Amino acid sequence: MGHWSLTDAVRVEISGTGGRTPLFLLLAGLLGSFLFIRLSTRMIRAQVSWWPGNVQPGGLHIHHVVFGQAMMLIGGVGSFAVHGGPLAHNILAVVFGVGCGLVLDEFALVLHLEDVYWREEGRQSVDAVILAVSVIGLLLIGQAPLGGYVGGTKWTTYAVAAVILGFVVLCMAKGKIWTGLLGVMLPFLAVIGALRLARPASPWARWRYGSRPRRMARAERREERIHRRMVDIKTRAMDAVAGAPSPVSLTKQPAARPTIVDLPPSRLEVLLDRVLRPLRDPGAAAAVWYLRLATAVNVVTGLIAPFRDRVRAATDGEYVTAFLVSPGFTGAALALVLSISLRRRKRAAWIVTTVLAAGYTLVVAGTLSAVRESRGHPFNWVSLALTLLFVTALLVSRPLFNVRGERGNVALGLTSLVIGAVVAVGVGTLLVHATDQAPPRQWSASLRYASVRVLTVSGLFDLPGVTVPGWTDLAINVLSVALMLVVLLAFFRPPRGRARLLPADEQRLRALLRADGRRDSLGYFALRRDKSVCWTPERDAAILYRVVGGVALATGDPLGPRAAWPAAVSGWLDHARTHAWVPAVANAGPDAAVAYEAAGFHGLSSGDEAVVDAAAFAAGGGHALDAHRMVADAGYTTAFRRQRDIDPGELRRLGQLADAWRRHPAGLPAGLGRIGDPADGDCLLAECRDPNGRTCALLLLVPWGADGLTLDVLRHDRDSGRAPVDHLLTDLLLRATGGADPALAGVARLSLNIAPARPWPAATERRRHLAAYAPRWYPRYLLYERRLDLPRVAAAALRG
Repeated sequence: MGHWSLTDAVRVEISGTGGRTPLFLLLAGLLGSFLFIRLSTRMIRAQVSWWPGNVQPGGLHIHHVVFGQAMMLIGGVGSFAVHGGPLAHNILAVVFGVGCGLVLDEFALVLHLEDVYWREEGRQSVDAVILAVSVIGLLLIGQAPLGGYVGGTKWTTYAVAAVILGFVVLCMAKGKIWTGLLGVMLPFLAVIGALRLARPASPWARWRYGSRPRRMARAERREERIHRRMVDIKTRAMDAVAGAPSPVSLTKQPAARPTIVDLPPSRLEVLLDRVLRPLRDPGAAAAVWYLRLATAVNVVTGLIAPFRDRVRAATDGEYVTAFLVSPGFTGAALALVLSISLRRRKRAAWIVTTVLAAGYTLVVAGTLSAVRESRGHPFNWVSLALTLLFVTALLVSRPLFNVRGERGNVALGLTSLVIGAVVAVGVGTLLVHATDQAPPRQWSASLRYASVRVLTVSGLFDLPGVTVPGWTDLAINVLSVALMLVVLLAFFRPPRGRARLLPADEQRLRALLRADGRRDSLGYFALRRDKSVCWTPERDAAILYRVVGGVALATGDPLGPRAAWPAAVSGWLDHARTHAWVPAVANAGPDAAVAYEAAGFHGLSSGDEAVVDAAAFAAGGGHALDAHRMVADAGYTTAFRRQRDIDPGELRRLGQLADAWRRHPAGLPAGLGRIGDPADGDCLLAECRDPNGRTCALLLLVPWGADGLTLDVLRHDRDSGRAPVDHLLTDLLLRATGGADPALAGVARLSLNIAPARPWPAATERRRHLAAYAPRWYPRYLLYERRLDLPRVAAAALRG
């Protein structure tokens, strides 16, 4: 007997003897006509000029349900009356299916006996189409209703059908209409729906839960938590396919949301919480470590060829392994991603892991019960026990996995799956066709081989007669693993940080800067509006951060008095862990590094800050003063003004110049990055003009306490070179010392920003330029929690 594959089964069911080709054509006609008529009605609704409009002979609007009824009548009567062979019946099946699609598309109109096509009630037409397609699709693959009922004389057939029908009726009485209707074809859905809680507005709830307020409260909470979300997802999908209805229904008022009854937990719930609470943290840790060990075992066994072959040979026979323990890199990659996501307490990762582990447990248990020889191997029982313990650990620790993902993760994951599958299968097909060693080479066989290897477990499906070298299979496996990782990372993507710097927050931050802004030269950069703020409960200290690639990246020192820093750091860490972000700090000063290290951070030098004392520079500027005199003698002039003193039109012009020079030179490691904002009136704008009065260099410096400035924006004309910038900085330091310029009154120190500690030519050149001002160097640090996160944190710091 040859190997029997799923493809062979489908081929026989649809097109073999006694097949269901007419049913398949009916389904294709129904779907095709529904999609086309929906496209047509949406084009008419949008008033597209070139699209044919409604059929209105003599002013009478003929709905397409009329054409559908005619086609159903022709197809139905013809299937009984015509004896022209398979071709005629296939044509009649298509005609009948097209008619069904047209009729069901206006099912709501027939139901309400009025034109509700674009109202809220019109969604019932889409529901009818989905239900019809589901039932026909199940019939097409051989699924008979009511547990396989097709008539007969055995009483057991009628008994099974009656029991299933009872579950269907109970399910619908509990308000689960969709579950009940589909349960006619899939009995397990009816059983599950009948055993679960009823919906709060259902007849069953009114009958049974009236005297049981706790159960009604559970039903209402489940309705609010689960059902409404599912309805929202279904509604968005229906709107994307069939078009959104009019905003306000003229015939139906929106249903009132149920009042959620908040009842205290029962004694059983209190007892379970008391027993399981001490086990939650150990259970979560055990689940993570299990996946880490599975990763290590899979990698080691995958690298050792003899051991890998022996394990695979054993698992192909009477042995089973524990969950996700299999030699190879696919299982290792999956276990690694799940372990990282579970460690960060992601709810989506817990759901995926639990579903996979529970399904694998059922498979192992089924194998042990079905294969008698497998029950004689203690190894199999150990594997089952380990898998059960793993599932138990996940279930016990469920409340800890409460980190929600980014909105749209499901859509992004499905999109990544579709696009990635097309790319991976396409590349795999090209590789297989190019390296197939069993001529004749066929594109169809290459496509099927690549699809099975990329998208499925190839051992469960029959592979075509294709012979390729080992490196081709390895390349396709790499594509499959890459696809799996991309899809998982899309599903597990952490929420992005959204800027929450409200006007009230900014006002409070400016007050903190006035009180404690002298400590950190980078403190003013906390006012960037693309950052989020995390306050202490007393709002006496704050940490500003951005989320970059899943890293919550703070910059500089916390704002506020040092005594409040520990509370600010603790609250920020709790907030980051709640969202599964990796906490990190860029360009922290020595004092902040001590506070963060007390909270468990590790420090790494990220560069040095150059701070120039104006009086010391004026007394011994040396080479910088000589270059300054040369530029001044050439006719270059400078102007120093606070932004509040500049005409808005001129300030706008200078901002446009700065934007035009943005790519030259490179940006500073830390900065505010904006010019001309009315809220930054205290910022100093320094301008250098050439002998013709043309602006050739711009500097923006932000306040650093009451007696300092910090370099924020540095821009210059490419043709003018670096000399105008040096001229500006030198003149600024000299005028600040002389006290003649009112815009520089009281300025005693200048921070030239940070020189990164990177062995790059640009960083080395910047240090050389800064050294001409004889600055004092103060260290800055990159802080991180775990060494494994350092590459990710470093990448975020470069981007942020």
